Amino acid sequence: MMEHTRRAPNLGRRVAVVIGVLLLLSGVTAFLRLRALDYDVTFMTPATVFDVDLIQTVDTNGDEVSLKTFLPSPESRQRIFDERNQSGDLQFTSSLDDGNRVGIWRAADVRGKQVVTWSFRAATSAVRYEIDPAIKLGAVASGVDRETLEPTKAIQSTAPEVTALAASLVPPDRSVLGFLRATFDRVQSLGFKPFKGTTDALTALRLGEASCNGRGRLMAALARSVGLPARLVGGLVLENGSKRTSHQWVEVWLGGHWVPFDPTNHHFAEIPYNYLALYRGDHVLFKHTSDLDFRYSYVIKRSFVPRQELEQKKQVLGFWAVFAQLGIPLDLLKVIIMIPLGSLVVVIFRNVIGLRTFGVFLPVLIAVAARATGYWWGILGFSAMILFTSLVRRLLEKLELLHTAQLAVLLTTVIGSMLLLALGAERLGLTDLAKVTLFPVAIMALTSERFAVVEDEEGRRAAWMTLFRSLVAVGFCYLTISSLSLQILMLGFPELLLAVIAADIWLGRWIGMRATEWLRFKGLLRERSGQVAP
Repeated sequence: MMEHTRRAPNLGRRVAVVIGVLLLLSGVTAFLRLRALDYDVTFMTPATVFDVDLIQTVDTNGDEVSLKTFLPSPESRQRIFDERNQSGDLQFTSSLDDGNRVGIWRAADVRGKQVVTWSFRAATSAVRYEIDPAIKLGAVASGVDRETLEPTKAIQSTAPEVTALAASLVPPDRSVLGFLRATFDRVQSLGFKPFKGTTDALTALRLGEASCNGRGRLMAALARSVGLPARLVGGLVLENGSKRTSHQWVEVWLGGHWVPFDPTNHHFAEIPYNYLALYRGDHVLFKHTSDLDFRYSYVIKRSFVPRQELEQKKQVLGFWAVFAQLGIPLDLLKVIIMIPLGSLVVVIFRNVIGLRTFGVFLPVLIAVAARATGYWWGILGFSAMILFTSLVRRLLEKLELLHTAQLAVLLTTVIGSMLLLALGAERLGLTDLAKVTLFPVAIMALTSERFAVVEDEEGRRAAWMTLFRSLVAVGFCYLTISSLSLQILMLGFPELLLAVIAADIWLGRWIGMRATEWLRFKGLLRERSGQVAP
């Protein structure tokens, strides 16, 4: 007994020393990065890029085929790189048209379905302007094309209805800022209706409703009618997913700059970071040979990459850049370095909160897999497959198979259920749920086996309760792993993994009451506390 008593304090001291050393190493290394090596924490913030695939599909019967569309050009607020063309039997050329970059795909004699894919990466930034309230209407514009001041067939800036409305929007002090604000509010007040084809300025004004191109033409017409150069910008609002809709906004020439306005999405003298300009002017985005079965879509995915400044660093600070040179993508590196934090979350759930889960690593791996589908769709698909395999296992019990053969059948069932679920989701248009096939098969099989074991040993209710608790832990792991702030912190300071190990060790020695135990026995504890109280 005496020997055990001496050993316990020694063990506690050893654990405390190990934790202290780990925390010290982690803190000292982070301090050296920040101070001694002049670590610039702004480099830790990843740059947002968008991977864009323009997919054009045509069915041909041997006639001449021609496809034409605008391609994004590099400019001050958008960087275009990693461009790739896959056009099959069609030949690709590019040219400039009215200052815009145009892609053209042609073929003289092709048959069958042709798929043309133009892929690129875009790094865009937000722009915001402050308009000087001292600028007055009537100043002569210089340095711009006369076309941006003249009326067109669709931008009727000299039509009586347009000029009358523009005159009513001019403020008493004739300030440009006041006029643009009144014009923006007037155009913004139009009802929204997604018209097909071209909606000119007069039509938008008379109907009192318009899509983005009708609103843009009306605002451009009102600006031109008082002598402000204005032009349309066609582009994309970059969002994850697939889309067949482009977007238009307006630019007005002020103080030597083209200032953006988007009355459809309520952006005054600014555009967000996820706006990509494809062309400038009043143009049609796609042109193609007539009588073709033509379809297109933009497939967009947002991702994060190391900043250029970080990649250019020639010191130990280039943590991300080192792995990039090894061919390890940043998305994979983020997952790898966040798994220890996810495991820490599960340890907290098990040791401190007292919720039993299917192991420590399975909830973390399920959370990682759910990043492809989104949490709720991932959990829905995961639970459906567990339920299905549980039913199959009950049927297998009647055959009295050997354990290994039964597991092999369950593994095949998991794969089959994943494929069927993905097929059904795709037919219903549930794109995220269809990605459930990205769940690693091994994770599904292991979870199904754990579920079956608990069901055998402790009953069906215990198995489903453990599954529910595991999914709760998966949710918190998912939030932790997906946190951009934590990703930045861990990627910028990988030595914090030592602090994570220290936390695991400390929680591994947890001897206090778990939260679930306190809830379970709180009545008894209060009663005992009342008896002890004087």
